[in-house]
Amino acid sequence: MDPAAGSSSRIDRTSVERERRTRFRQLFSHLYSLLPPQAAQMSTQKVLERATMYVNQLRNRVQELKQKHSRLEEESKEMGGQPSLAFPFLSIIELDSTLEVNLITGWNAKFQLSHILKILMEEGAQVVKAAANHTAGDIIMYSIHCQPISSRIGIATSRVHERLENLVS
Repeated sequence: MDPAAGSSSRIDRTSVERERRTRFRQLFSHLYSLLPPQAAQMSTQKVLERATMYVNQLRNRVQELKQKHSRLEEESKEMGGQPSLAFPFLSIIELDSTLEVNLITGWNAKFQLSHILKILMEEGAQVVKAAANHTAGDIIMYSIHCQPISSRIGIATSRVHERLENLVS
């Protein structure tokens, strides 16, 4: 056997392995970016556990929303088939130590995003990401991700929900 051929196949295996590890790191980094914001770096095992838990929470939330959608459709049929969109729609999801606030409203809302952010900060939340998207039909969707300013104190989700309900209604 030619010694140069053995060396060449070893280099090929090394480069294939290096590319595999690079691809794995890229995919892992992408997975980490899809999770709710974290206070600190986590081990690979913790990220995978967190991702599994997050997917299960999202799956449960989808089920809840499907059931709510079905109930609303039934109520709509009972009321003569006219769809009733109740605005504003507020949803607060607690995921471990993070909080996700979703709000759907129309252009004629009597509040601004800054009012929502102020309430969150007053209740001990640090806003990590906030977005407002305009959709067809003059509907605005707000999505806000928060984490507690202090992990020892946390965020009083029920109080946040109560104050935001008062603001948007």
